[in-house]
Amino acid sequence: MTLSLFDDEPPIELINYDGQVTCWQQLLSDHEATALFDELLNTSNWQQEEIEVYNKRHLQPRLTAWYGDYGVTADGGYKKLYQTVHFTPRLLALKSKIEMMTGYIFNCVLANLYRDGQDSVGYHADNEQILGLNPAIASYSLGATRRFLLKHNREPLQKVACELHHNSLMLMHGTLQHHWQHSLAKTQREVAPRINLTFRFVKPL
Repeated sequence: MTLSLFDDEPPIELINYDGQVTCWQQLLSDHEATALFDELLNTSNWQQEEIEVYNKRHLQPRLTAWYGDYGVTADGGYKKLYQTVHFTPRLLALKSKIEMMTGYIFNCVLANLYRDGQDSVGYHADNEQILGLNPAIASYSLGATRRFLLKHNREPLQKVACELHHNSLMLMHGTLQHHWQHSLAKTQREVAPRINLTFRFVKPL
């Protein structure tokens, strides 16, 4: 199943069993969204982190940067939060808008920069203990449209695909991270850069 978020419609319930995925489009004005994209692209402290796959270290096929509230720290897989940059005014305004729309509170955001079609992220779940029992992840897209995939843990051949457009929001919540994995696959198409902001709440130490 593939859905587009570009139509002028109410929020879409993309998944509503074993967790929920809810989607909105056009959160900000065109001017605000473009200004935020340009600001993040040109001023974020982008880093290419390493990951371990089959006991070998590799560079992640994307760039990342952290923002958060003052005093937000964590350990383990979120050790980079010790170097979190405080929310910029534009990010803080976006966070407040998303919190008002979704009813969830967030204290940090992982920004991902997909430079071209070869940048990607493999199937995974955001189920780290520091995110809490049933974490809510609000994923806001800027820039090029990319295809987002979800697959159920018990039925991996059953996949849900969604085209994530500029200025759209996807909320993963409920028990979703226990039952589903998600990814952003590579594409052979020529695509412009995309920035993905994944707002989350990390339990303070």
